[in-house]
Amino acid sequence: MRLAALVLIPALFAAPPAKLREPFQSIADLANAAPPEFAADALLRIAESGQLSNRNARRELVEQAFQAAASSKFPVRMRAIQGATTDTESGSLSQAYALDLDTLSLQSRAVRDMLPLDPARARDLFGQIIKPTLAALSCDDALVYQPDAYYQALSAVVNGGFTPKEKAKGEQFNLLMGVAGLATSPSEIAPLAAAIQGSSLTEPQRSILAAKLEGITEDVHRKGHDCETRPKLDRYWQSAAAKQLLQAGKKLRYGLGDRALSEADRSTPEWQQQLADYLNLIADWTPDQAESAAVYYHEKCLVYTSLLDLVPSGPEGERILADYVDFVSNSGLYQQGPAEWFVEPHTLLDRSQSDPARRGRILDAFERSGNPVLALTVALEKAFAHSRT
Repeated sequence: MRLAALVLIPALFAAPPAKLREPFQSIADLANAAPPEFAADALLRIAESGQLSNRNARRELVEQAFQAAASSKFPVRMRAIQGATTDTESGSLSQAYALDLDTLSLQSRAVRDMLPLDPARARDLFGQIIKPTLAALSCDDALVYQPDAYYQALSAVVNGGFTPKEKAKGEQFNLLMGVAGLATSPSEIAPLAAAIQGSSLTEPQRSILAAKLEGITEDVHRKGHDCETRPKLDRYWQSAAAKQLLQAGKKLRYGLGDRALSEADRSTPEWQQQLADYLNLIADWTPDQAESAAVYYHEKCLVYTSLLDLVPSGPEGERILADYVDFVSNSGLYQQGPAEWFVEPHTLLDRSQSDPARRGRILDAFERSGNPVLALTVALEKAFAHSRT
């Protein structure tokens, strides 16, 4: 009991994390209120920005990000196969995975960020990564694994995480051999081969690993199978309500022809009435009219995004933007699948890159939303305007 009490004393009296200078402290505070994958990404962006001179502060941010990433909803990145990316659930999920907000990608990124700060600790962190089991996929699956970030971190650790003395003992080779022995999925073969190829090894070590990789490749392929059929796709716009909105939206954009209506065409009283009727249709559209809550969310966001292209400014445009942000902010998908939820506001913001005025209006609406992730997005935009949103 006495020993346990002594062990607890350092934790009880540990100094609180050092305050960061602004705007980084405000970003860190916002990150703490956001889902863990967004918190981890934001903390890493601060550490990677080159704007924080305190080495210990950067190290602490990377540590916090690594721990937060463990609670991400997505365990490993996936991508949609060719032909499964347009107006499908798998396409939206592929966009979400591409944000690299999964546990494996975020923790691998933290390892790479830790390497120049503390190589030994980077090795420790890499050893703490629990690589998820990549279950066998069937021909019906439209998404495949993409664990490349993990093997990029492995290569970085092998090359920069060992002292000359440790390398002389072959410890980096042992790490590679250990990781290679755990590969079970076809999606791991190419990034593992790249990690081996890019690692500083002796020729005998490289030959042993090449033979190991060949054995793994044969074993994985023996367990696999060739698909002669296309995967099953859950396409959007299948419900009666969604089809009605899609057709009415096309009419707003093209009228009765196949040429996009001009701004003058969209200024007539008739078109304005069509717009008012369309907004009423959107208001009456409910989740029970869609195949699932996620399908309803993406379809409705796509409708709003298309409308904002047609009516980018003015009172009507501001109303549509406010309705969109309110809908997004109150969606249940925010809790169920934060990265999938973020695909839509991220896409809207990304499409405004060439229009600073429109981008400013969107960011203002995000900031007023009261949603932690949208507010964090604005703070990151202001702090790192030339970085990834």
